[in-house]
Amino acid sequence: MPATQTSHEAPIGWRVWWLRDFSIMGRAHTHADVEINIPLRGGPLRYLHAGRIVEVPAGKLALFWGGIPHQLLSTASGCEGILITLPLPWMLQWEMPEPLTQRLLSGDLLLEKSVPEETAGFRRWVEDFESGNAVRRKVALLEIQARLHRLALGMSRRPKKSTSLVLVGGEARMEAITRHINGCYLENVTVEEIADAVGLNHRYLMRLFQAHSAMSVWEYVVRLRVSHAQRLLITTNQKITDIALESGFGSVAPFYAAFEKFGGGKTPTAFRQAHR
Repeated sequence: MPATQTSHEAPIGWRVWWLRDFSIMGRAHTHADVEINIPLRGGPLRYLHAGRIVEVPAGKLALFWGGIPHQLLSTASGCEGILITLPLPWMLQWEMPEPLTQRLLSGDLLLEKSVPEETAGFRRWVEDFESGNAVRRKVALLEIQARLHRLALGMSRRPKKSTSLVLVGGEARMEAITRHINGCYLENVTVEEIADAVGLNHRYLMRLFQAHSAMSVWEYVVRLRVSHAQRLLITTNQKITDIALESGFGSVAPFYAAFEKFGGGKTPTAFRQAHR
């Protein structure tokens, strides 16, 4: 990730970076953009994403929606590669195959192996973007669109089973906690109930979670609820009141407050209009 470690609540927009070192993220964050990570040297990138630890080895392209809380936990020193952010409405307008869009908005991190011949093209995307030339940027964007269509060609609707990683200590506990939360965040759940479910004292769980993600357990729950609401705003015509209730909020007032804080500064209505 870029060296400036902000929470990126506001959309980042269309950007392409060449990173000479992926910086560890001090906290989990969310943003409305689609993100592409391509580590080309060093690695792997080790993410906490949607309740599980995911490794992105060098030479693989990772695609995910930033609306799901995510955090780069670790990587090898000197890991180099490409970081791309795209406004979500652009991807939706590209009419990508439905399984890709569905899995992306449902919180999957999609991985595909790149080939050595693509490295020069990846570098050219950076050069085209940094040139500031509108035509070169348009060509780069068309090539990225084609690359994502190619990724979609071999996809099925059903997510692939992730490779089991050897996790120890706090990292293993964090995955257990976030995995449980990802299965119950729409319910009227308490921190004590989460702690009981994963076999930890609730005070210890809160300290552990804060230390590893720089956010509270409850903030993580609320961010998941907001991302769930964002998905419904994009993909359905449900009334906002119904979406608030279906997303785990007891009433409309806390929904609007959470959406303003963690939804990129837009109201639910404005978010829906911007992504249709």
